[in-house]
Amino acid sequence: MKTLNSKYTFFLSICVLLALHFFVPAASSVEVQQTQRSGAELKAAFQHLLSNFSGAARSQWARIDFDPQQKEIYTLTQGINEVRIFNQQGMEIFAFGDNGDLVSAVDIASGDDGAIYILSRAFHTNGIQVLNYRGELKSIVTINDLPVKFAGFSPDQIEYLDGLFYLLDSGALQIVVIDTEGTFKKGHDLSSELSTVQEEQDLEKDKARVLEISGFSVGQDKRIYFTVPVLFSAFRLNLDETLDVFGTPGSGPGKFGVVSGIVADDQGNIYVADRLRSVVMIFDQAFVFQGEFGYRGDRPQDMIVPDDIALDQYKNRVFVSQAANKGVGVYSVKLVQRR
Repeated sequence: MKTLNSKYTFFLSICVLLALHFFVPAASSVEVQQTQRSGAELKAAFQHLLSNFSGAARSQWARIDFDPQQKEIYTLTQGINEVRIFNQQGMEIFAFGDNGDLVSAVDIASGDDGAIYILSRAFHTNGIQVLNYRGELKSIVTINDLPVKFAGFSPDQIEYLDGLFYLLDSGALQIVVIDTEGTFKKGHDLSSELSTVQEEQDLEKDKARVLEISGFSVGQDKRIYFTVPVLFSAFRLNLDETLDVFGTPGSGPGKFGVVSGIVADDQGNIYVADRLRSVVMIFDQAFVFQGEFGYRGDRPQDMIVPDDIALDQYKNRVFVSQAANKGVGVYSVKLVQRR
């Protein structure tokens, strides 16, 4: 674990946090390139990169989650198994895991009362590690009574909502929902539906196109969202088990290149990151394109192959994980419907 202990560091921390509080939002709010449709007004501005006392907190396609209770941002850097916790100003306040406390961590989710959930790649051995805010292991959750249909289930992404874990096996195209005791609640095998979409797009003859889910999230209404890059499509799994699909391949505004992260806000608007086009697109709940923001480049406000995304709806912020060891960009985004 790493923390800040000395009186000097504590004093420095207060000074930096005060500086961030009073100066960062005004000084670093930079308009980013954006495109919108005529029926909506999109206001997007780059705020800053998540940072520590050395500057930007560098990471490569970190997994990210926002805790609406603690108002904190959590990142997981795979490979070195490091978890970083950032406050509302985007300043790192704690980190742990890179000294061997975590093993084969592949995803992170925030829970109730400051709990942190870490999904291990060796799921059948390590399960879901339940940690407190200091990274101390409190328990491990494994799946009980998994149906035979999901016998080979090996999740690599995790979401938490209202006492339930939503686990994704991106290669097997399967989703399993369990409670905090590990009791199986429901499962979704999406292989048949996605194969049908592939056939309808006449892509089944291309053996190089391996179906795999990329972005994955659960909305507050418990509908599940995910993307499949090779299908140039995003999906919404509804509560009645019906599957909606949207997306059109292309290089223009609202078109899909290589889609990745996806998340929905409380109004049902859907945010989709595109690695190839280096933008985040916004669609309404009827899948009508509302606008997009971002631009491929090396300026701080630009995006470099965006991947995972998370929302802070209290402050209308979007967190975007990026490649090239750039870290996580923080953008202020507001979509206003014109009358």
